[in-house]
Amino acid sequence: MKKLCRVAIAALVLSGCATMEVRETTRTMERIGHDPQLNVVSKVTSGEALLSTFQYTSKTGYQIYDGRAVSIGGGRVAVIEGDFLYRADVEGKPAYCTERQVFNMLLPGMTKNACFADRNNDGLLDQVMIAGDLAWWHEDVSPGIKFGPGVETAPIDRSINSQLLYQGYSNKTLRIAYREYAGSLARPSFSQDLSFEITSFPAEITFRKIKIQVRSAGNQGLEYQIIGGY
Repeated sequence: MKKLCRVAIAALVLSGCATMEVRETTRTMERIGHDPQLNVVSKVTSGEALLSTFQYTSKTGYQIYDGRAVSIGGGRVAVIEGDFLYRADVEGKPAYCTERQVFNMLLPGMTKNACFADRNNDGLLDQVMIAGDLAWWHEDVSPGIKFGPGVETAPIDRSINSQLLYQGYSNKTLRIAYREYAGSLARPSFSQDLSFEITSFPAEITFRKIKIQVRSAGNQGLEYQIIGGY
Protein backbone atom coordinates (compact mmCIF):
# COMPACT_ATOMS: atom_id res chain seq x y z
CA MET A 1 0.00 0.00 0.00
CA LYS A 2 1.28 3.43 -0.73
CA LYS A 3 -0.15 6.88 -0.54
CA LEU A 4 1.44 9.81 -2.32
CA CYS A 5 1.33 13.31 -0.86
CA ARG A 6 2.71 16.09 -3.08
CA VAL A 7 2.98 19.76 -2.26
CA ALA A 8 1.33 21.54 -5.18
CA ILE A 9 2.93 24.94 -5.66
CA ALA A 10 2.92 26.77 -8.99
CA ALA A 11 4.80 29.91 -7.97
CA LEU A 12 5.93 31.38 -4.67
CA VAL A 13 6.54 35.06 -3.95
CA LEU A 14 9.21 35.22 -1.27
CA SER A 15 9.40 38.96 -0.76
CA GLY A 16 8.36 42.03 -2.70
CA CYS A 17 9.25 41.60 -6.38
CA ALA A 18 11.66 38.70 -5.81
CA THR A 19 9.86 35.67 -7.21
CA MET A 20 10.70 32.12 -8.12
CA GLU A 21 8.91 29.22 -9.77
CA VAL A 22 8.82 25.74 -8.26
CA ARG A 23 9.80 22.92 -10.64
CA GLU A 24 9.85 19.80 -8.47
CA THR A 25 8.82 19.37 -4.83
CA THR A 26 9.79 16.68 -2.36
CA ARG A 27 7.49 13.64 -2.21
CA THR A 28 6.21 11.78 0.84
CA MET A 29 4.77 8.26 0.58
CA GLU A 30 3.18 5.99 3.15
CA ARG A 31 4.43 2.44 2.74
CA ILE A 32 4.04 -1.00 4.26
CA GLY A 33 7.34 -2.80 4.61
CA HIS A 34 8.20 -6.42 5.27
CA ASP A 35 11.28 -8.16 6.56
CA PRO A 36 12.52 -10.48 5.17
CA GLN A 37 11.70 -10.10 1.50
CA LEU A 38 10.02 -12.83 -0.54
CA ASN A 39 12.03 -15.95 -1.43
CA VAL A 40 15.02 -15.00 0.72
CA VAL A 41 16.33 -17.89 2.83
CA SER A 42 16.66 -16.69 6.44
CA LYS A 43 17.50 -18.17 9.83
CA VAL A 44 16.41 -17.15 13.34
CA THR A 45 16.82 -18.60 16.81
CA SER A 46 14.17 -19.01 19.49
CA GLY A 47 12.54 -15.71 20.46
CA GLU A 48 13.60 -13.88 17.31
CA ALA A 49 11.23 -12.45 14.72
CA LEU A 50 10.96 -14.53 11.56
CA LEU A 51 8.65 -11.93 9.98
CA SER A 52 8.06 -8.24 10.70
CA THR A 53 5.52 -5.97 9.04
CA PHE A 54 5.75 -2.24 9.56
CA GLN A 55 4.27 1.00 8.26
CA TYR A 56 6.40 4.05 7.62
CA THR A 57 6.65 7.25 5.61
CA SER A 58 9.30 7.65 2.94
CA LYS A 59 10.29 11.16 1.89
CA THR A 60 12.35 11.62 -1.27
CA GLY A 61 13.91 14.67 -2.85
CA TYR A 62 17.22 16.51 -2.80
CA GLN A 63 19.16 16.74 0.44
CA ILE A 64 22.12 18.64 1.83
CA TYR A 65 25.00 16.21 2.41
CA ASP A 66 27.09 18.43 4.70
CA GLY A 67 26.18 21.36 6.88
CA ARG A 68 27.44 24.90 6.35
CA ALA A 69 26.94 28.48 7.53
CA VAL A 70 27.25 31.37 5.04
CA SER A 71 26.99 35.12 5.72
CA ILE A 72 24.79 37.09 3.31
CA GLY A 73 22.71 40.29 3.33
CA GLY A 74 23.40 41.23 6.92
CA GLY A 75 22.44 37.79 8.17
CA ARG A 76 23.44 34.15 8.00
CA VAL A 77 22.28 31.04 6.17
CA ALA A 78 22.83 27.84 8.17
CA VAL A 79 21.98 24.47 6.60
CA ILE A 80 22.54 21.09 8.21
CA GLU A 81 23.08 17.61 6.84
CA GLY A 82 19.74 16.14 5.80
CA ASP A 83 17.97 19.41 5.00
CA PHE A 84 15.57 18.86 2.09
CA LEU A 85 15.59 21.03 -1.02
CA TYR A 86 13.11 21.41 -3.85
CA ARG A 87 13.92 22.37 -7.43
CA ALA A 88 12.94 25.84 -8.61
CA ASP A 89 13.79 28.59 -11.08
CA VAL A 90 15.22 31.77 -9.59
CA GLU A 91 15.66 34.67 -12.01
CA GLY A 92 15.07 32.18 -14.81
CA LYS A 93 17.91 29.86 -13.75
CA PRO A 94 17.82 26.43 -12.01
CA ALA A 95 17.99 26.56 -8.23
CA TYR A 96 17.45 24.39 -5.15
CA CYS A 97 15.51 25.97 -2.30
CA THR A 98 15.21 24.95 1.35
CA GLU A 99 11.93 23.70 2.79
CA ARG A 100 12.64 25.28 6.14
CA GLN A 101 13.67 28.82 6.98
CA VAL A 102 17.46 28.72 7.26
CA PHE A 103 18.28 32.43 6.86
CA ASN A 104 18.36 34.59 10.00
CA MET A 105 18.84 38.37 10.04
CA LEU A 106 20.78 40.05 12.79
CA LEU A 107 17.47 41.54 13.91
CA PRO A 108 15.61 38.90 15.97
CA GLY A 109 12.62 37.15 14.48
CA MET A 110 13.47 37.76 10.80
CA THR A 111 13.86 34.40 9.07
CA LYS A 112 13.53 33.29 5.44
CA ASN A 113 14.04 30.32 3.17
CA ALA A 114 17.20 30.23 1.07
CA CYS A 115 17.90 29.09 -2.48
CA PHE A 116 21.14 27.71 -3.91
CA ALA A 117 22.63 27.32 -7.37
CA ASP A 118 24.83 24.53 -8.72
CA ARG A 119 26.35 26.60 -11.52
CA ASN A 120 28.84 23.92 -12.59
CA ASN A 121 26.39 20.98 -12.39
CA ASP A 122 28.92 19.08 -10.28
CA GLY A 123 26.81 18.29 -7.22
CA LEU A 124 28.12 21.31 -5.30
CA LEU A 125 25.97 24.29 -4.35
CA ASP A 126 28.32 27.19 -5.08
CA GLN A 127 25.97 30.16 -4.69
CA VAL A 128 23.34 31.09 -2.11
CA MET A 129 20.44 33.44 -2.83
CA ILE A 130 18.04 35.25 -0.51
CA ALA A 131 14.94 37.15 -1.64
CA GLY A 132 15.21 40.84 -0.80
CA ASP A 133 12.46 43.44 -0.96
CA LEU A 134 13.10 44.24 -4.63
CA ALA A 135 15.60 41.66 -5.88
CA TRP A 136 17.63 38.61 -4.91
CA TRP A 137 20.81 38.83 -2.86
CA HIS A 138 23.63 36.58 -4.08
CA GLU A 139 26.72 35.26 -2.33
CA ASP A 140 29.30 32.76 -3.57
CA VAL A 141 29.84 29.63 -1.47
CA SER A 142 33.38 28.22 -1.43
CA PRO A 143 33.95 25.37 -1.15
CA GLY A 144 30.57 24.31 -2.49
CA ILE A 145 28.03 22.46 -0.35
CA LYS A 146 27.53 18.82 -1.33
CA PHE A 147 23.97 17.79 -2.16
CA GLY A 148 22.05 15.18 -4.14
CA PRO A 149 19.12 12.76 -4.08
CA GLY A 150 18.05 11.66 -0.61
CA VAL A 151 15.52 9.48 1.19
CA GLU A 152 14.27 9.81 4.77
CA THR A 153 12.02 7.27 6.50
CA ALA A 154 10.03 7.52 9.74
CA PRO A 155 7.44 5.33 11.51
CA ILE A 156 3.80 6.38 11.29
CA ASP A 157 2.09 7.32 14.55
CA ARG A 158 -0.69 4.91 15.60
CA SER A 159 0.26 2.49 12.83
CA ILE A 160 -0.21 -1.26 13.24
CA ASN A 161 3.02 -3.27 13.20
CA SER A 162 3.23 -7.03 13.58
CA GLN A 163 5.74 -9.82 14.17
CA LEU A 164 5.90 -13.59 13.97
CA LEU A 165 8.29 -14.96 16.60
CA TYR A 166 9.92 -18.39 16.52
CA GLN A 167 9.20 -20.21 19.79
CA GLY A 168 10.79 -23.57 19.09
CA TYR A 169 10.20 -27.03 17.60
CA SER A 170 9.66 -30.25 19.53
CA ASN A 171 7.49 -33.37 19.32
CA LYS A 172 6.90 -32.64 15.62
CA THR A 173 5.27 -29.31 16.54
CA LEU A 174 6.44 -25.90 15.38
CA ARG A 175 5.53 -23.11 17.79
CA ILE A 176 5.18 -19.51 16.63
CA ALA A 177 3.86 -16.43 18.44
CA TYR A 178 2.03 -13.62 16.66
CA ARG A 179 2.34 -10.12 18.13
CA GLU A 180 0.54 -6.97 16.97
CA TYR A 181 1.61 -3.50 18.06
CA ALA A 182 -0.36 -0.26 17.80
CA GLY A 183 2.27 2.43 17.24
CA SER A 184 4.70 1.56 20.05
CA LEU A 185 6.69 -1.68 20.16
CA ALA A 186 6.91 -1.53 23.96
CA ARG A 187 3.83 -3.69 24.53
CA PRO A 188 1.75 -5.74 22.07
CA SER A 189 -1.90 -4.78 21.66
CA PHE A 190 -2.78 -8.31 20.51
CA SER A 191 -1.09 -11.69 20.94
CA GLN A 192 -1.75 -15.17 19.61
CA ASP A 193 0.18 -18.41 20.11
CA LEU A 194 0.27 -20.73 17.10
CA SER A 195 1.34 -24.33 16.59
CA PHE A 196 1.83 -26.32 13.39
CA GLU A 197 2.35 -30.06 13.11
CA ILE A 198 5.37 -30.79 10.93
CA THR A 199 6.55 -34.37 10.51
CA SER A 200 9.22 -33.78 7.85
CA PHE A 201 11.14 -30.97 6.16
CA PRO A 202 10.79 -28.97 4.03
CA ALA A 203 7.19 -28.12 4.92
CA GLU A 204 4.83 -25.28 4.12
CA ILE A 205 2.67 -23.39 6.62
CA THR A 206 0.22 -20.51 6.14
CA PHE A 207 -0.88 -17.76 8.51
CA ARG A 208 -3.09 -14.85 7.42
CA LYS A 209 -2.22 -15.43 3.75
CA ILE A 210 1.50 -15.46 4.55
CA LYS A 211 3.03 -18.64 3.13
CA ILE A 212 6.22 -19.85 4.76
CA GLN A 213 8.42 -22.71 3.61
CA VAL A 214 10.09 -24.24 6.66
CA ARG A 215 13.40 -25.79 5.58
CA SER A 216 14.49 -26.99 9.02
CA ALA A 217 13.70 -26.34 12.69
CA GLY A 218 15.14 -27.38 16.02
CA ASN A 219 17.23 -26.24 18.96
CA GLN A 220 19.69 -24.58 16.59
CA GLY A 221 17.00 -22.36 15.13
CA LEU A 222 14.57 -22.09 12.24
CA GLU A 223 15.60 -21.92 8.59
CA TYR A 224 12.84 -20.72 6.29
CA GLN A 225 11.74 -18.43 3.48
CA ILE A 226 8.58 -16.40 2.87
CA ILE A 227 7.16 -17.62 -0.44
CA GLY A 228 3.90 -15.68 -0.69
CA GLY A 229 1.39 -13.34 0.90
CA TYR A 230 2.86 -9.89 0.23
